[in-house]
Amino acid sequence: MRRIVPIIVILLLSCSNEETYQLPENILTKEELIPVLVDLQILESHFQRQFSRVDLYRESLDSSSVSIFVNHGITKGDFVESLTFYSKQVDTLFLIYEAALDTINIRLDRAQ
Repeated sequence: MRRIVPIIVILLLSCSNEETYQLPENILTKEELIPVLVDLQILESHFQRQFSRVDLYRESLDSSSVSIFVNHGITKGDFVESLTFYSKQVDTLFLIYEAALDTINIRLDRAQ
């Protein structure tokens, strides 16, 4: 099941001043990475509400995140490599997280 990235996210990413380049193998595009981040943030938020201390839910969160990776057709390694790749491009990483936050806010608005 593929999720559609909201139009606002695509516009935000397309307005960046990045040059077009070929991504290394196993690196997710920004558009692929954002829904994964959104799902992981929602999952982590759930665990934070249930348990107040990270040490109480770290292992459960890690094992639960596997289903998110499977749902998106990637591995944890793909996700980590992609995040590491984009972390070297601070402006791009900022846009990715900003788009993820916008997506979460849109979902919250629709739920109300």
